[in-house]
Amino acid sequence: MSVPSPASEPSRQGTGWRPPTRRQLAYVAAGVAIVCGLLGLLNPLLAVRLYGLEVAEPRGISQVRATFGGLYLALGAMLLWAATPRGDGSGLRAAALLVGAVAAGRLLSIVIDGVVSPLNFLFLAFELAVCALSLLASAAARRQAAP
Repeated sequence: MSVPSPASEPSRQGTGWRPPTRRQLAYVAAGVAIVCGLLGLLNPLLAVRLYGLEVAEPRGISQVRATFGGLYLALGAMLLWAATPRGDGSGLRAAALLVGAVAAGRLLSIVIDGVVSPLNFLFLAFELAVCALSLLASAAARRQAAP
């Protein structure tokens, strides 16, 4: 079995492919966060079912709307704000820190509490993706801001 030489591999030059910009990455991350926030805000009972929780009384629905709705909407808004051309990437790093902390808590729960489920891994993947997109967008912002 032979290994193709770099010269025989198709090049990306001339194909029109370009890596995503920081703004595009931030918009994707913001869109995901806003969709999750809208779900928690507008349909809190569906949100708690997806998270595997139960609401015992109306006060619980208020908590779901605030935490899973308002917090994720705020995260999405922060990502949209950070995607502005004037941004230096600090808002994106703050968003990455916030979502990274949520992912760390979920991973800790998987390891310590043994909460191993496909849905838990899906949420972990979502949180890690938003964190990674925010960091990639932040790095792109730093490169653009460098003289």
